[in-house]
Amino acid sequence: MAKAIVITGATSGLGLSHAVYLLSKGYTVFGTSRKKNPDLKELKKIYLRDHTKWKFSNKEKTEVKAGRTLAPKKIIDNLDDLLEKIQFYKMDVTSDKEVNDTIKEINEKAKAVNGRGIDVLINNAGISFYESAEGLSMENWQKTFDTNFFGVLRTVKAVLPFMKERGEGQIINTGSLGGLIAIPFQSHYCASKAAIKLLTEGLHVELRQLNIKVSSLTPSDVNTNFNKNTGKLTNGTFGELDSINLKEMIDNNPMDKKSAHFKKSEQVWSVIIKNLIVMPPPIAISRKVTRIIKARKPKLNYYAGDLLQQFLLLIVRRFVTENITYFILPKYYGM
Repeated sequence: MAKAIVITGATSGLGLSHAVYLLSKGYTVFGTSRKKNPDLKELKKIYLRDHTKWKFSNKEKTEVKAGRTLAPKKIIDNLDDLLEKIQFYKMDVTSDKEVNDTIKEINEKAKAVNGRGIDVLINNAGISFYESAEGLSMENWQKTFDTNFFGVLRTVKAVLPFMKERGEGQIINTGSLGGLIAIPFQSHYCASKAAIKLLTEGLHVELRQLNIKVSSLTPSDVNTNFNKNTGKLTNGTFGELDSINLKEMIDNNPMDKKSAHFKKSEQVWSVIIKNLIVMPPPIAISRKVTRIIKARKPKLNYYAGDLLQQFLLLIVRRFVTENITYFILPKYYGM
């Protein structure tokens, strides 16, 4: 029987892409999010936007036009059916009770389908703000870690009893290249992703003897609405704006205008907005996820997405001193 896969944060970005792609490959997919009943029409809109190749249409790089679709024709033609087949569950990863109850419910449903239960857990849910380390409130620092780090840990702890009882299972934790280097005004996010990397390495060692495979997936920047969601979380603005509305996004720097960092943050925000729209689509990461699941002996760490970002960052972290790295980094962001 097809493997049963649980994906957290499955109603946007990478999580939605993983769910659609894995379903197209014949897997049974359970998606979780904070939304109880996601609007499938909205999910389709998100998926199509994320899998369109966008090209700059002016010299200032503040406008884009749509190019070709980057997802396979077979998926696009069957997208409505695939979205309907995702079995969605409301699960706030910051709630111990909700995580435990939902994972137990999904495991029973999976067992009825495949006779085993949950085969693979993909921890994908994550949030970020746009603010300096000092300017971000302690409440929002804690929110970041409660979702990005403790949310992963809660879900792992909830699923492990079922995997241990069965004597097999697989866990894939989503990190970020930002977990290897501190991005300006994103130190909270980068710190949480660095913690995920080390947690995954610890789990990999501890659970290997129990036949539970644990890997981390470290994507580059990916073309999603992540920046819009970051802005909404930071100050509640952005309304109906989309990440393709570059000028409007750039003009709505979400950092507090009273911040001593606001002026420098303007250029950083512009670079972040312009970078994301021309990055690879989420399906590039979903393909790597599928290879991890199929691997007989999965590796500990996987990298995916933009090859130049991966190459430059890994080279920099290996061969360039930290003093030089953090001399160059602010210049790249225009600080």
